[in-house]
Amino acid sequence: MDVAAALKELSELQQKDLELDRIREEIERVPPELSELKAEWDRRIEALMDLKERLRRVQREYEQNDLELKDLAAKKARAEEEQMGASSSREATQYENRIQQLSTRIDELTELTMPLIEEIERLEGEVQTLEAELAELKPRLEELEKENAERVAALEAEFAEKQAEREKLAKGVPSAVLREYEVVRRARKGIGIARMIKVGESFRCEACRVQLPTHVAQKVYQGRQVVRCPSCGRILYRE
Repeated sequence: MDVAAALKELSELQQKDLELDRIREEIERVPPELSELKAEWDRRIEALMDLKERLRRVQREYEQNDLELKDLAAKKARAEEEQMGASSSREATQYENRIQQLSTRIDELTELTMPLIEEIERLEGEVQTLEAELAELKPRLEELEKENAERVAALEAEFAEKQAEREKLAKGVPSAVLREYEVVRRARKGIGIARMIKVGESFRCEACRVQLPTHVAQKVYQGRQVVRCPSCGRILYRE
């Protein structure tokens, strides 16, 4: 195959590559409604996890206080019982002081614990509200995810078909030319080969629009070798 014919095949191959790029981008694209709903779902899940963690911390603090209150109450009851059996007024006074200390601590701890109960109730209410909101969002989210999965599956089938066509075309291009094209394409946003177009009395690279030197344009026109644009480096061909 001569160079001109190879470049013609290469230009057709690039069209197929661009189709594959488009399909790949479409596969990766998430529909706006799904994207927005998923973001909202994630925000609420994160908020729910934060609420539950805060609720666990408050519950732990409440449980610790509650255990201490029960322990203090038991100690106070024992002290009161022992006070009744005191053998002297001095001993009775000692028990009274002990009971007073325990009562003071019980009052302090009770004062600290009551707000925890209110906080637990508030957090539990917020958790229930968020869980209800998530339950309401879930059916629509699942529906959109199913629709997107079906869309992606259809695109992947189309991609596989186009990829097979691309491989068939690639077999018609000399391997050295194909390798050079693929290197340029990776470096130049998917465009590895560009037409040389005539604008007035001059010739330009259709990709970067830069005017080509006369000797470069002549080489492209002759079609005897692979010529690259001096400006953007893309392979040039003429129709």
